Amino acid sequence: MQNSWDQQPTESSKAFERFALYRDMGAGRSLRKLARDLELNPSTLAEISKKYGWQERVGAFDAYIDKASQHNQMAQVRIMKRRQIALALRAQKVAEKGLKKFLRDMDDRHHLRKLSPEGLSKILETGCRLERLNRDEPEQKLEVLNQSFDRLSLEECEMLRSLHAKAEGNV
Repeated sequence: MQNSWDQQPTESSKAFERFALYRDMGAGRSLRKLARDLELNPSTLAEISKKYGWQERVGAFDAYIDKASQHNQMAQVRIMKRRQIALALRAQKVAEKGLKKFLRDMDDRHHLRKLSPEGLSKILETGCRLERLNRDEPEQKLEVLNQSFDRLSLEECEMLRSLHAKAEGNV
């Protein structure tokens, strides 16, 4: 089956060559511009265009190109997703190994003391976030309102203030 943008049975080679130039001009195509480029009278080109249905043919060609472009885009998205899933799985394996080593090292109190409250908070926050995501629960911002912190030590209050500032992005 012949495409409408291919040379038509009654179309001369010269007329098709002009059509192909017009077709390949893309979205900014113009009969006037093509007539100027070919040094032809614009009305002559308009007659040829009408005789061989250029507007319908370039419309069909543009739709074909657009559909091919969409198909290619979808294929590229599928390839990207497969690649990113593979990378994510490898990253998880690396992170799991690192976490296992970290937990083994945490059995030693010396390593545990090296962790800052911010570091512990980040580990807790990440663990909670991953659990929520995997349980299909929405992420929530928790607020502590009107609480008494009278029984906390000065050090604990400072740690709490630091964690709150970090949560608010003020660090």
